[in-house]
Amino acid sequence: MDKQSLMGYQKLKREQELLLRRIETLQKKEVPVVVGKVKASSRDFPYLEHRISVQMDEPVESDRIKRMFRIYRERQEKIGQQMLQIEEFINGISDPEIRQIFEMRFIEGRKLREIASAVNRDLSGIGKKVNNFLQLSKNSKKSVI
Repeated sequence: MDKQSLMGYQKLKREQELLLRRIETLQKKEVPVVVGKVKASSRDFPYLEHRISVQMDEPVESDRIKRMFRIYRERQEKIGQQMLQIEEFINGISDPEIRQIFEMRFIEGRKLREIASAVNRDLSGIGKKVNNFLQLSKNSKKSVI
């Protein structure tokens, strides 16, 4: 996991909220009702075919709304997977102080100054801890491969 991916968590969170609002807007949207004709047959023998009028959602608009729902849900799923990967990475950090720093920085989106105050550390020390941990985790993956 790199720093850029971790920094993207807040953007993913905002996009997820935006998609939720779009889905809610689609759910509230009323699809126009139109009258259509369909083929039917009589209930009794000789089952003669005839046409009857029915009310139905306007097909083009209804199809467009269903496609948009599908697109938004697929995007939500992808975003959820990316967010989960970031959260799993942070939860996998064994050092409690570094894990707290990562949660505050990347999950909560706090500034380094706020984090330094919360964990009673020097501001420059917080940035160094983040960078050193990411460098170590990057090097350990290379050695495994």
